Amino acid sequence: MRKRRLTAIALGIGSLAAMLTGTGAHAAPSADSGPGQVIWLRSSKPIDMPLGAKYQSTLAKQRSSISAQRLQTSEAPQAPQPSSEAQEQMIAQEGGQKYVAESGNDAAKKRILTAAALTKEQCRAMPDAHTTAGKVINHFSFCRWGYNTAIKLNGQGEVEGMVRFRETEIGTGSNNMRDATIEDHTDQLTSSGVFNDSALMSFEVTQAGWPSSNSCKVTDISSNPFTEIVGAWRDEYIAYGLVSAKGSGTGPDDIATCVYQHNWKVTGDGATTPWSSGPVNGLRFDSSKSLGSKFYDEGVIFDRVVPVFSYDRAKSDTKGVANHVYDALYRPQTTYPQKANKVIPGDVWNGRPPLHRNWAKYDAAAAETARKNRNAKDAACRGLSRPNDSYQCDEFPFASTMEGAGVGDGNFSVRYVPGAENSKAGSELSDWYGSDRILHNNAYGIFVN
Repeated sequence: MRKRRLTAIALGIGSLAAMLTGTGAHAAPSADSGPGQVIWLRSSKPIDMPLGAKYQSTLAKQRSSISAQRLQTSEAPQAPQPSSEAQEQMIAQEGGQKYVAESGNDAAKKRILTAAALTKEQCRAMPDAHTTAGKVINHFSFCRWGYNTAIKLNGQGEVEGMVRFRETEIGTGSNNMRDATIEDHTDQLTSSGVFNDSALMSFEVTQAGWPSSNSCKVTDISSNPFTEIVGAWRDEYIAYGLVSAKGSGTGPDDIATCVYQHNWKVTGDGATTPWSSGPVNGLRFDSSKSLGSKFYDEGVIFDRVVPVFSYDRAKSDTKGVANHVYDALYRPQTTYPQKANKVIPGDVWNGRPPLHRNWAKYDAAAAETARKNRNAKDAACRGLSRPNDSYQCDEFPFASTMEGAGVGDGNFSVRYVPGAENSKAGSELSDWYGSDRILHNNAYGIFVN
């Protein structure tokens, strides 16, 4: 976890604070934006609004090359709506974000190190981080960036003040504590008119915890809201923590979620913007005993993504299992037991349903699912010939999923593979559950190359 620091100095201006979040906004600019309005925009490229320019016509000329969206605003910073664990998983699947995790301890360590070392330059080089959702690089790394613009119009709909700046958000989760770090960088700032460098600009982060408001809190920031003169935000860095106390979650895994949002506000020469309410992002905290003794029983992840575990058919120590999974996903008609129109889940890249982890010790229902998977798999294996005593009967979907052979719909496959390869593949899957904090009922996909 990188060290947190706060380079700016708070001015302590009461409730002034604001900061536009990430990449995108909630509503498109209104075609009838009237005179005297204050407008917050989010865009993929810089917006230029010269003093005295007509807002509507100037923006219209730039819209062909700039994707601009109007942000929702309010008189006071608004907390986002809380989101349950189930809602977060739905957002992940409907949003379509995925990341591929290679097997092995070295690959797992690299994912953590990549998250901790992510720079603002690397983040800005990711075109897909412009979206409202930003980019979840893996469970421990998040990136989002874009341009925020506040525009003040006079009575004739002409620009009489503007602040524009680039905002870059970098989030880092943890595999050993219920504590995430969010960094925010601002640069490429332009100011004019009533919103010149001497005006004040404020930032405030708001958050909503689940299952209770106490399940997520903002920490490690000198003041929230945080205020500086506009000119000081020209190259600024601010960081804060989002934490969840152990015991504030729900269920055997002590799960809590957090939705957070950035808000911005500008005040200058008698003109004040409303607070901008930028796009949100989500986190999941846990204190789980399901990950094994090799892994910490506390962590926090960026959960609006479907993780995908990968197999490589070129790896000699798991080749038999990789080939089995490949056939099950992409050539199910060739697998045993035979079934017409067999569709085996897990290939999320091609629109198939994901798998869901089943931790047998979670509750009685999970234990029953594991028992049914085991019995159905053993029954199917009796229909195959075992090459020799060193071979083991492998199944897909895995015994540790809710979609295993015990479902009873025939959409599974069994095959004898070398025992050493089967054991190695099983160990790697279990380690991935631990390293990437895949908990009971969590959805994930499989990819084989």
